[in-house]
Amino acid sequence: MTPKSFLETVVAPNIEDFHNNFSSLRHAHNAISSLDALAAHLYYWAVANSPKAVASAKDDSGYRAELAERNSSFKLLRDIAKAQKHVNLTRHNPQVERADQVTSRNMGWGDGGYGQGRSGGGEQVIVNDNNDQIHYVEEIIDLSLKFMISEMRELGAGI
Repeated sequence: MTPKSFLETVVAPNIEDFHNNFSSLRHAHNAISSLDALAAHLYYWAVANSPKAVASAKDDSGYRAELAERNSSFKLLRDIAKAQKHVNLTRHNPQVERADQVTSRNMGWGDGGYGQGRSGGGEQVIVNDNNDQIHYVEEIIDLSLKFMISEMRELGAGI
């Protein structure tokens, strides 16, 4: 499956489902996991079609690490995805160590950063990073998607 077809058939529908169910941990998990997996799809596509662009990464995890160094939202998304998969991370100094740092809860005025989250508060999926900072998962996903689409364009992966 090409990165473009994976984006269209798996990632975009998962993200749309999460936007429609922004308090759902299940929908957040699916959106995060599929968007993180898009990086692997793009890496292996690039190995076959643009190997010089990914020559510095020895595998898809290395490629994700390179992407994470270039984009703070993707870095947080990658760490959340790893915590979701492994439940408790013990290596590599992630921003999120445990799956239970992602929760769905009511957010009131003044919770989180100004201009973040859905207006009027309400129950939303958030992550408390290891520095006890609140991040809205919906925003992390949207910014990471934008970044991944720009990567796909840069590599010529059909977008």
